[in-house]
Amino acid sequence: MNDPLIPRCSGFARAEQLDPAGTAGSYQGYVVLEVPLPWPHEITDHPEVAPAATALKQAALRVQAVVPDPSRSPTVRRMIVFRRPPGTFDGYRATEWAVAAGEVTDALVALSGATTSSDGTRDLAAGPAEAVASGAEVGRHVLVCTHGKRDACCGSLGTRLVTAMPGLGAGVRVHRTSHTGGHRFAPTALLLPEGTVWAYLDLDTLVGISDRTLAVAEAASRYRGCAGLDAPEVQAADREALRAVGWSWLDHRRTGTVLERDDGRTRVRLDGVAPDGTATSFVATVEVARLVPVPDCGRPVEQARKSAPELRVSGFAAA
Repeated sequence: MNDPLIPRCSGFARAEQLDPAGTAGSYQGYVVLEVPLPWPHEITDHPEVAPAATALKQAALRVQAVVPDPSRSPTVRRMIVFRRPPGTFDGYRATEWAVAAGEVTDALVALSGATTSSDGTRDLAAGPAEAVASGAEVGRHVLVCTHGKRDACCGSLGTRLVTAMPGLGAGVRVHRTSHTGGHRFAPTALLLPEGTVWAYLDLDTLVGISDRTLAVAEAASRYRGCAGLDAPEVQAADREALRAVGWSWLDHRRTGTVLERDDGRTRVRLDGVAPDGTATSFVATVEVARLVPVPDCGRPVEQARKSAPELRVSGFAAA
């Protein structure tokens, strides 16, 4: 049982009403890999992952471990590679691989030397893996952080959320996953292939985000950003575009550009093209509202070893 006298990072974040905008991180892709529990504090320290960790980091590929499906043979692991397409972003491109359990490391090493195919996806240059699905066949994935060895809030709140989750419809898989960053916003979730990252979740909000029935204003307050867009300030502006346009904004082919940085203020431009070809653009001014300590769960805030900027969009308008 949790000791109520031990401070929890998620309790601190909620008490301070920390805004999660711009905290998603930016990645060229994700490697969603079945890894049996227990996981180490850093998933990249896992003996199957560590030999390829440096090369994957250099390629801006983030490894997300997921708990293996107990209904499948333990001799085969699922690995789904989500890659950012060239140019504008409307979702990662995905390929699913079947990997022999004893050859996961070789597959990850091969992935770090993957080549680009004509449709913007990545293929393993070599290695003990077999592609089993791609594109729409891979489906949608909801990854909820439950990495208790990394953070107690994710381990407790995230696990409780996954346990309570109903089915989210055909083609949607829910996973327990390793650290996604931003544990102070627990429970957190990453949705793929759209690459959106969410904070302060509960059962109703996560279901409403997945099927896009949650009121947009409520969803926006929990939106950390899209990992397929560069720069935290661009992600913060992307949140305002979601407020302005609605859920359909996430279907736009989007790109963000930092126009200038000056004395704590950043001006950015967002350009989006809807599936019907309609173009929409916004400009925004993003400021650092405050620097906030990032406490380790179970330690007093005064002992925090790092801090993070909380961003505020002070100006947002159509371009």
